[in-house]
Amino acid sequence: MTFTPQTPAAEITASFPEAVQGKTILITGVSPGSLGLATAEAFASQLPTNLIISGRFTKKVQAAITHLESTYPATTYHSLIMDLSSQKIRVMSIPTRTLTEDGLETTFATNHIGHLLFTNRILSKLIKAASTTTTTTKASHSGLAPPTRIINLSSFGHKFSPVRFTDLSFPNLPNELPESERPDLRMTEYLTGNSHADEAYYGLFSYGQSKTANILHAISLNQKLLAKYNIAAFAVHPGAVDTGIGRHVTPSDVEAALQRVKDLGMDPTQKSREVVDVDSGDGQVKGVYLADCKVDDGGVVAFATDRGIAERLWSTA
Repeated sequence: MTFTPQTPAAEITASFPEAVQGKTILITGVSPGSLGLATAEAFASQLPTNLIISGRFTKKVQAAITHLESTYPATTYHSLIMDLSSQKIRVMSIPTRTLTEDGLETTFATNHIGHLLFTNRILSKLIKAASTTTTTTKASHSGLAPPTRIINLSSFGHKFSPVRFTDLSFPNLPNELPESERPDLRMTEYLTGNSHADEAYYGLFSYGQSKTANILHAISLNQKLLAKYNIAAFAVHPGAVDTGIGRHVTPSDVEAALQRVKDLGMDPTQKSREVVDVDSGDGQVKGVYLADCKVDDGGVVAFATDRGIAERLWSTA
């Protein structure tokens, strides 16, 4: 069976009911009109036992739960209110450099640090879930990922920037960084019409850094959890989705960038059911970055799959 970029999420989920039925699933960044809510709806359609709906604002989380309960009443819903930008939903391309109350650049703090700390806080529950899942042994030998999984939402945007270890909060110009930490100015200029080389902060660079960190985080999680506890981690590029994440980007900029992406021959490919094992060896890691319902090792930049960089990021956090 294959899926196209236009295949509804619920249809894809319906092809893997055993991965959802009876499970407990936690989703961050859920509010009306969000990608988180669309994800929750797709899961709810396949009768998980519990859906934990997390977001920053009680009113928005409750509105999402009310919507889900009206359509899929068989699942039990739980609200979890937390602000992940203060160690909320993922953010993209904030026009000016902003810092959290902890002194961290806001995009990196929200998209990576907050989720990393939250994941670490619930690891004991994930380990217990993995140890009590009756299908664990069967799944580990079936070519499918283990049933206990951690999914980070990454993006094609990771290509814009590696992690700037010496400049996490963007006080320096790109050419003042070590070469291995510099953003891709040529791609930035091609996609946006401006390289932004003369700006210490640019929204797509901060977003790109955070999405690279999401992939590297998944690599470190696999290194520490896969063999020992049979817990797998992945970083998923969901494709171009019209949600509030891009509220700081003008529609004309989005249209121009998408057209340039198409000009580069990077239209979405067909989605397939193929799932492969995560390569947890040394060097460049394979099998962690997913796009269009398949492993996309060819679509991820090397700095986002380097074992050494992943460990450096883990130590930095």
